[in-house]
Amino acid sequence: PEKHRMAAVTALTLPGARLVHEGQMEGRRVRLPVFLGRRPEEPPDKELVVFYERLLELLHRGRYLEGAWLLCDLGGWQDNATHRNLVAWCWKRGASRCLIVVNFSDAPSQAMVRVPWIEIKGRSFWLKDVFTATLYKRNGDEMLEPGLFVGLPPRGFHVFEWLVT
Repeated sequence: PEKHRMAAVTALTLPGARLVHEGQMEGRRVRLPVFLGRRPEEPPDKELVVFYERLLELLHRGRYLEGAWLLCDLGGWQDNATHRNLVAWCWKRGASRCLIVVNFSDAPSQAMVRVPWIEIKGRSFWLKDVFTATLYKRNGDEMLEPGLFVGLPPRGFHVFEWLVT
């Protein structure tokens, strides 16, 4: 399930075409050829439905996909190279901002994520994790350098919505 969610977060928050197969958002496992007009009965995966609702509602609310996309720099430590397992990108549209960090490995990984917005200097922000509703208060100066510390489980991800304080 986490691998599926990680792939969905990645596919739906990167620039370009966003394709989902019929039934994907309900957790259907049987993929029918297009010429078949019927399918076996499958109960919806309620947790997956809620997951997609939250993700799509965030993208719609901030209209991020109409904004500017940027890749974030990641840093690590000499004795911990797991930052190479992570990828981070962000969207900005007007005052709306969103940061996505994904662990593409089967191992826990940590990194310092440096956001590419110089205008955050001297300000504080609340970062809201869209899926856990956890709020983190962060200083803009620290998010520029050394960066925002992120630790993720295998195939884990964060989707943060920025809230100005």
